[in-house]
Amino acid sequence: MSSEMTKAELLAQVQAGWDDFQAYLASLTPAQMTGPTDAAGWSVRDHVMHLAMWEQGVEGLFGGQVRYEAMGLDADAWASGDFDRMNALMREATAALSLDEVLHRFRKTHAALMARVAALSDDALNLPYRHYQPATTGETPIYKTVMSDTFQHYAEHRPWIEAIIAGV
Repeated sequence: MSSEMTKAELLAQVQAGWDDFQAYLASLTPAQMTGPTDAAGWSVRDHVMHLAMWEQGVEGLFGGQVRYEAMGLDADAWASGDFDRMNALMREATAALSLDEVLHRFRKTHAALMARVAALSDDALNLPYRHYQPATTGETPIYKTVMSDTFQHYAEHRPWIEAIIAGV
């Protein structure tokens, strides 16, 4: 991949990953999504909510929010760099949501993020992370953040979800 990406390329990759992941989720029953858990106690529902929260952070970033605040985290949790801690806090904060609420929130958050991305120019998607979050020094182009918290994130979690369903 080149060091720059067009909006059309990014949107196509995100859409393909979204469609694939949504088709997989649609193949699962509500009982499969809420019953079995992995060794850490996470259900499929928890994984889906996790994905929604990370997308929510990127959507908030594009909306001028502090990313961790958009995710419901505090500055200390974010500054720790401890993803297990951050993920546990987000899971705890959303544990009472029903499966329907989680799925709705995932779809709604994804649609809002895609609307934000669609409104950006190619040049804006290639600006560094720090352009969108001025209190940081991140030099990575923002499109890479979109990729890592959308289709790449779904691909990362899918084997874990499949293992839950398989009872491994």
